Amino acid sequence: MNDTTPLRERKRRATLRRIEDAATGLVEKHGFDNVTVEDICRDAEISRRTFFNYMESKDEAVLGRPPMMLSPERQAEFLTTPSDNLVRSALEHIAASVDDAESEDLEAGADADHLATVRARRHRIFAAEPTVALMSVNRFREQSALVHGLVEKHLENHPADRRLPDQPVPVEAAIISGLIRETVWMHLHRLTHCPAATPERALGLPETGAIITHLAKELPW
Repeated sequence: MNDTTPLRERKRRATLRRIEDAATGLVEKHGFDNVTVEDICRDAEISRRTFFNYMESKDEAVLGRPPMMLSPERQAEFLTTPSDNLVRSALEHIAASVDDAESEDLEAGADADHLATVRARRHRIFAAEPTVALMSVNRFREQSALVHGLVEKHLENHPADRRLPDQPVPVEAAIISGLIRETVWMHLHRLTHCPAATPERALGLPETGAIITHLAKELPW
């Protein structure tokens, strides 16, 4: 734990971890539809009011951070930094955003084993719960729209980064953001459905993207 982390922030993050721990533990054991906000509050030993100070809904407590999360700082860097491979750049920023957030949790007192446990529960819940999987897909679509917008702005700001100058910017942005989206989706699928692909052993996002683009190059037209 980083002693420079303010006490108030450490307490806030500790409460957040209790909520996520309770939500994922109960849902994995009893099923999403059989767990209420009240159940989570009782297990986490908090009030309903406290729960909604931290979470918008039960869905958020179970789903956790969005898989295509880009922090404001990473978004700004993506928009302002030229790149010869926007797919790779975006994937690196997405992976770094996740790492940054986890590092902040660890600095605020989180236990690495606990974070890994909650993450593993979420993968098992996504695989077993159609309702949760659908919520994840819907949220994924929203994130995809955000990434598409960022890619389009980047191409407008850095025309030298374009690879399809004969196509309109929105079309090239759609292709790039589609590759980003499918890479993240493939990465999540491996973590959720492939038991051997633990977070420690799974390919990283850029490496997964390289597999997809390699396949595209090999396709005859």
